[in-house]
Amino acid sequence: MNPKLFLTLFSFRNELKYVALAFGLAILVPIIAIILLTQIGLDIISDKLVSVNEITQNVEIHDPTTGEATPIEVTAAWPTTGVITLEFAQSSGFQIFHAGIDIANAQGKIGDPVNPFLPGKVIYAGEIWWGYGKHIILDNGNNITSVYAHLDKIFVVKGQEITTTKQVIGREGSTGWSTGPHLHFEVRVYGIPVNPRTFLGQGNPN
Repeated sequence: MNPKLFLTLFSFRNELKYVALAFGLAILVPIIAIILLTQIGLDIISDKLVSVNEITQNVEIHDPTTGEATPIEVTAAWPTTGVITLEFAQSSGFQIFHAGIDIANAQGKIGDPVNPFLPGKVIYAGEIWWGYGKHIILDNGNNITSVYAHLDKIFVVKGQEITTTKQVIGREGSTGWSTGPHLHFEVRVYGIPVNPRTFLGQGNPN
């Protein structure tokens, strides 16, 4: 396991008490366990890794080993347009904790362009038959990575530098474990999924 990832989880022992409680309750009260796990446990961990400074409005990345906050100047953009069908940390019939945001074409069509939410370097561009299907992973710097999954087309290769959020890196699709055409979009800090809205705000991808 990545040492940073291990230390991230270990350093949040107070928050993880809620997670442990959730697993304990799962035997007796599964519904309560799900609520605690998704809305109190892992969601709190996300907030501990990245936040918006209320005074400066800058995004701050928190080092999981020291707690030190590093402000970063970013101008993030929605990776596609459409309708949000599932938010971060929500549950669905297929998963307890949703690690990203799902964005679908309003007419249910495939092929909408997908752009990077921040510039970065392609560290993966390929396909697996399960899970993400055709997907791209970008290293956006500052210990941030982003995932663009269930794609129909991929237009980039591993090692390629993406210098603008206006570059089309793929097309929205329905590959892998997908119930219909959409983009599954994830942002990770130190390898842990965080709420993309911390970077993008509360608007919609219109």
